[in-house]
Amino acid sequence: MSDYEARNAALVEFVGIFEDVSSAPTTLSDLSDGVALFEALSEIAPDYFDPTTVTRDLGDNWALKSSNLRKLLRNLEVYYHSELDKTSDLFSSLDVSAIAKEADVHGIVSLVELVAAAAVQCEKRGEIVPRIMTMSASGQVEMKAVIEDSMGQLQDRQGGDDDGGNDEEDI
Repeated sequence: MSDYEARNAALVEFVGIFEDVSSAPTTLSDLSDGVALFEALSEIAPDYFDPTTVTRDLGDNWALKSSNLRKLLRNLEVYYHSELDKTSDLFSSLDVSAIAKEADVHGIVSLVELVAAAAVQCEKRGEIVPRIMTMSASGQVEMKAVIEDSMGQLQDRQGGDDDGGNDEEDI
């Protein structure tokens, strides 16, 4: 199994650790409708993710998948801003249409990385991290790298130019 395949397998296994996921994914493409990720996030932040608000049994209807994914991404960004005081360039760079239409692996991986970063920073991390430790040995190793990578892509919302850009005021 290549590193790429091992990482993808770990991401699928990770989503399966959440008790509220009604149908554990077996491939990354199983996540292209947003349902399982929304269900996982309902354990992480129930005030932000009500799994009854997403459409299920979508088949190949990419428009409904896209709607679920847009809602997931919007709620996840609000959660990151409101609860974690973080942001990420991933929010603006994800191509929801490519995920919905073509099960774009790169986009799905980025979404699961955002979910993983939220999981290890949320109030329930004391429950979730031990579940990660029950994953296969290779899954744990891959998830450690995924979490480190995803945490490295986060920025503090308060960061940046603290003085409002008045650097020339003293000249």
